[in-house]
Amino acid sequence: MRNFFRKRRSAAVADERLPAAGAAGLGSPGITGGGLGSGPLTGGPGMAGGMNGGMNGPGAGGFSNAPGRPGGLHLRPVDGNAGGNPVGGPIGGRAGFEAMRGPAAPRLPDVIDNEATGDRRGHMFPQPGGHDADGEHDLPRFTMSVNGGYRGGFGANGGANAPAMLKGLTPELNGLLREAFTPTRPKQQLNGLFIGRNDTLRRIISAIEEERAHVILYGDRGRGKTSVANAIEKIAGQAGYLSLKLTCSGELSFEDIFRHFLKKIPSTYYRSALDNPFAARRNFASFNELLPEGAFSVTELNEVLSGIHATHVLLILDEYDRVTDEDFRNKLAELFKNLTDSSIPVTLLVVGVAENLDQLLGKHPSIQRSLVPVHLPLMTDQEIGRLIQAGAQNAGIEFAADVVRRIAEFVRGLPYYAQLLGLHAARSAVSRGSKLVERPDLGYAVARCLQEAERGIVESYARALAADRRAELEDALLAAALCPADAYGVFDPNDLAGDSGELPSAATLDLLKRLTREDHGGILAPVVEPGLERYRFRNQMMRQYVLMRQASERGQI
Repeated sequence: MRNFFRKRRSAAVADERLPAAGAAGLGSPGITGGGLGSGPLTGGPGMAGGMNGGMNGPGAGGFSNAPGRPGGLHLRPVDGNAGGNPVGGPIGGRAGFEAMRGPAAPRLPDVIDNEATGDRRGHMFPQPGGHDADGEHDLPRFTMSVNGGYRGGFGANGGANAPAMLKGLTPELNGLLREAFTPTRPKQQLNGLFIGRNDTLRRIISAIEEERAHVILYGDRGRGKTSVANAIEKIAGQAGYLSLKLTCSGELSFEDIFRHFLKKIPSTYYRSALDNPFAARRNFASFNELLPEGAFSVTELNEVLSGIHATHVLLILDEYDRVTDEDFRNKLAELFKNLTDSSIPVTLLVVGVAENLDQLLGKHPSIQRSLVPVHLPLMTDQEIGRLIQAGAQNAGIEFAADVVRRIAEFVRGLPYYAQLLGLHAARSAVSRGSKLVERPDLGYAVARCLQEAERGIVESYARALAADRRAELEDALLAAALCPADAYGVFDPNDLAGDSGELPSAATLDLLKRLTREDHGGILAPVVEPGLERYRFRNQMMRQYVLMRQASERGQI
């Protein structure tokens, strides 16, 4: 016990010496401070200040002080002065956080000038709307708490707590734009932001309601298949259907998915003693309890579903392309046929990425009559324009007419890129204090899209142009991206003629064939038909990438 109090007195004496040492210029902010006189154990400008000064730079502190500024070993007091809590009470809230952090250390000047060396690696995106680069070294912070409240920066000018968004873009405006333009999130509600797709909705509803057929909705990525599926779920629910939706994955088995569905079908829909009113009523909560334990067959599942009455169940399987198990696909094909033959009030809507029906379901000729395939086409330019204008109206901003037209030219009917360009361009405009989105804002948005493009697209593009005749290949690739295409994204090389009417040369056709080869990125895929050879982009998003990249490099945004 005596030793314990002796240690406490020694620690107190040491604490009293710290302010004096700091006032005499013998100490430094230390490990957490960085700054002029601080440093790690072997020198440098300090751990929090970065490693710019090297391991033994001039003025380094630590155990082995280099000539120059004195160094020190003690930790910086939490209030930046002599230790203890800040004036005004205990540590807590914003003031407490600032006290715990201490004053921000001054940033040392950069030794290397990036502009002089031509290093552009730190310039991920151009400054929108002519902004300067003030605060580019501030540590980004979240500005919206999990429950939606505004946190704000802790420093007077944001400082090391600057929000991770463009300057001038408040959390409120950012929230509006985030809800108006949703490139990474499917539309969940049937409101003014759900644009177009009426023909597709009519065809699906007709197949379910009039033909009592199961539906396969397919198409390339980014076309809005999940948004359409969500719309069907809502519309069917309004008509009294019991609509259930599940997103597939490679880990879920056939049994997992249908047990999940049956758990959501209550026992109130069970055909209890319909044919025999004197039969005993079964007590259970959901249809899942009617299945046997463990694995079950398609016949057993069909038997359980046959007990449904007083409703019509719509089961939606989204992202079915993620299912790779062949046994799963065979069982689903059998279920399609059994449900149709038994006239059970259950309809399946299967949604997935595919170029054709066989690619999604495999070859099962026996189920063709039970299905209605619905291909989701690209949107029209008018629908893309309405989509942009609806988002702008929802956010309280406006897009210049030439910007809307240029976005439609870039995206070629793909709503994903329309939403993404609209979001980035709108953020750029709002960040510079304008409610009008103009061409410079679109330039910023294009740069963001190019920077965030899929790695596979970027690498395929680079391989395509890595061979000789790069300039000619660039022109051929751009011509292919500009060529009119059908709803499936397939184009005819003869349409490369454009308004001039002059058919493409043999050299141009040869370049298109080269772009189908793997050593040229395999960008194009031939579509062979009797007496005709057409092409499509293997990855349909490559078309938009080519258009934006070529426009950016040629200064034509």
